Amino acid sequence: MVFPYLTFAGNCQDALNFYGKVFHAPILMLQHYGDYIPEGVTTPPENLPNWILHAEMPICGTGFWFADEIAEPVSCGTAIKLTVTVATKKQAQEIFDKLCVQGRITLPPTTTFYSAFHAALIDQFGVCWNITAEEQPVPEA
Repeated sequence: MVFPYLTFAGNCQDALNFYGKVFHAPILMLQHYGDYIPEGVTTPPENLPNWILHAEMPICGTGFWFADEIAEPVSCGTAIKLTVTVATKKQAQEIFDKLCVQGRITLPPTTTFYSAFHAALIDQFGVCWNITAEEQPVPEA
């Protein structure tokens, strides 16, 4: 089993709140760092007790893990893109509209030969997303 594990730099709670609203997803588990300082961390953030050590949330049927990373700097990368596939074009558009707030669109919504909706973006937390609909495009007459 593989879980996507998204890491943040002190704003994991904001990300959890955002994704919870976008995907109508509950936070299943949440644990703060509290007084725990991982081995090797010599200068923990001042507000470390409020940072998220581990959280879990289901997104479109997949279990996601979340945390604020303090051992290494968090950087945005494009090597991994999370793909959300939903039943209809309408559902895909709703998710896209919410995810792109304060984000950057990398592929505007389009109809393709395989889907009535396909779009891509980098959200406000630097996470890359593809959104597609299982709904097939309507053939042109």
